[in-house]
Amino acid sequence: MSKQQEKRLNIINKTITLCAQYGFHGTSMDSITTATGVSKATIYKYFISKENLIKEALIMFSERALNHLNIVFSDPTLTLEQKLSERFEILVTLMKDDLFNGCYFQLAYSEFNHTDITIADICSGYKKTRVNMIQALLTKHNINDPELKSQQAELIFNGLLASLQITKNTQLIPMAKAMYLDAIFKD
Repeated sequence: MSKQQEKRLNIINKTITLCAQYGFHGTSMDSITTATGVSKATIYKYFISKENLIKEALIMFSERALNHLNIVFSDPTLTLEQKLSERFEILVTLMKDDLFNGCYFQLAYSEFNHTDITIADICSGYKKTRVNMIQALLTKHNINDPELKSQQAELIFNGLLASLQITKNTQLIPMAKAMYLDAIFKD
């Protein structure tokens, strides 16, 4: 990775961290420059605008998250329940380490859905892709009504993310996991 690519990646990572803590609109370019040690001129050279920086950050994090899901879902050593449960285990770890501030995509969508259609589309596209991946996994495992069950399960998971952002109540994780798995495995 070149120094330029490392610098871009650092800017994107710090921006997402700040936006998760303070919101996308609540994160100023000044706070990004302070966190990254990179001048505004350099940031604008790479990204043109704050919105373009946010778009690239969301695309990168979407690709990472979906790639991780794909790896887990493709692991032949895991049962279907283990594959589906893995995301809940990640949440437990993030909550223990105080690293969870909500879903980047839900947050970005709520802030940009009326002002930047591209950002809103990135966020909704990520969520739709996740549902489609769950549906494909359920289909592969011969689960009845995979379309409905994937939508129900993801509704539960998204509700958990929103609730954790507000309450930080880790007791919600096993409760939501049980509801999630029940939605998938009930006949």
